[in-house]
Amino acid sequence: MILKFNEMDQAQIETILKRSKTDVNQIKEQIQPIIDDVKENGDTALVRYTKQFDNFELKDIKVSKEDIKEAYTKVDPKIIQAIKYQIKYAKRFAELDTINLKDEIKTEYGILGKRKTPIDSVGLYIPGGTAQYPTVMQILAVAAKTAGVKKIIACTPPRDDMDILMVAADLAGVDELYRVGGVQSIAAMAYGTETIPKVLKIVGPGNVYVTAAKVAVFGEVSIDMPAGPSEAVIIADETANPKYCAADILARCEHDTNAAAVMLTDSMELAKQTVKELEIQKTRLSRLEIIEKSLKKYSAIIVFNNLDQAFEFSNEYAPEHLEILTKDPKAELNKITNAGSVFLGAYSPVGVGDYASGVNHVLPTNGFAKMFSGVSVDTFMKTTEYEMITKPGLQLLYSEIIKTIADVEKLDAHKRSVEIRL
Repeated sequence: MILKFNEMDQAQIETILKRSKTDVNQIKEQIQPIIDDVKENGDTALVRYTKQFDNFELKDIKVSKEDIKEAYTKVDPKIIQAIKYQIKYAKRFAELDTINLKDEIKTEYGILGKRKTPIDSVGLYIPGGTAQYPTVMQILAVAAKTAGVKKIIACTPPRDDMDILMVAADLAGVDELYRVGGVQSIAAMAYGTETIPKVLKIVGPGNVYVTAAKVAVFGEVSIDMPAGPSEAVIIADETANPKYCAADILARCEHDTNAAAVMLTDSMELAKQTVKELEIQKTRLSRLEIIEKSLKKYSAIIVFNNLDQAFEFSNEYAPEHLEILTKDPKAELNKITNAGSVFLGAYSPVGVGDYASGVNHVLPTNGFAKMFSGVSVDTFMKTTEYEMITKPGLQLLYSEIIKTIADVEKLDAHKRSVEIRL
C-alpha cells in the first residue's frame, strides 16, 4: 500500500496514473447495434433491452404525475426535507455562474460582447442499477434549471422502489422522468422514440457502456464529458489526521471495485498511521468486499521527498476530487492546475461535497480534468458573441488590419464588404 516515489518504476507510476481507463472505442463497437436498434425501433427496442439488461418488465416508460404524487406518500418526510436542503444549497452555488451572463466591453472602434443563453433541451442520465441516487438527480437538475433550460428530461434504470428518485426529480424541476437506463436510454435521448423526446445535450455519469454510448452519439447531440469510476487524490503533510485520511480513502473505495483513492504525502509516519487506521476502520463498513478490491487495484499511499513533488504528481494525475490536508491548504490552491473539484482543509471531505455543500459533484475522471470542467450552469448554456462597430472604428480597423490581411488571404470580397462602407 505504501510506495516511495523515488523507488517506483515507470510501470508502477503508469498503473496509478492510468487507473481504470478503458478504450472507449472498443466498447463503441459493441454498443453500436443497440444504438442503431433504438434509433430504428424506438420504444419497442427500449422495452426489449430493459428486459435483457435490467431484467425488468417495462410497462410504462414515462413516470406519470400520479406516480410522483404517490411517491411523496411513500418517502420519509425527513428524506424529503433533506432533499429540499440539498436543492437550496445547490441552487445558491449554481447562481454564482449567472452573475455575469452579459459581459460587454467598449473599445476605440465600438462595442464587443458576449451573451449566454440556455440550451433548449437537455437529457440527464442518473445511474441506479443497485441504488437510488437522488443527489445526482437534484444536482444536475438544479444546474439545468438555474441556467434556464426549457425542457429537462431524465432517464434512470427501472426499479420497483423509485420513490425517492421521483421526489428528487420533481422538487429539482425535472419536466419528464423515464424508466430507462443504459446504452438504450442514451440512444433514446439522442434520437428520440415514440415516448422519449430527442434532446440537444446529454449530461450525467454512468458506467463504461453509458460513457461509450455518449461518445458514440456525440455530434447528433452534445455531451458533458466522458466519465468513469470515482476517484480521489489526497495531498497531506505531517499535520494531517491519519484517521481523516483513512476515512476519506475508504469513502472513495466503497463506490466501485475500479474506484481509486491515492494519498500523496511527504511524511512516512503519516503514511504508516493511515495504513493502521485503514485496517481498523474498514472492518466496520458494509461494503467491505468492494473496498478490499478497490484498495488493491488502483489505490496507494505514495511518499515523496517533498510536497512540491506531490502537487506535480497530482496535476499529472488530474483527479476527479482532490483533498488538500496541509497546514495552510488555501495557500496551496494556486499550485493546482488539473482537478475536477478541490476540497480544502480537515473539515471539507469529499463526502460533504457529494451530498450537501452545493458544489456540483458530476466531474471529469480518468485524467479528463486536464481538458474538461465539471458540470455547472455553464454546461447547460452556450455563448453568443456580438459586436457593434462605429464608422470611425471601421476605418481604423480597415487601415490597420483588413486592407493588408485580406490581400494576404486573397479574399477580396471580404475587403470590398468593408470598403463599400467607407
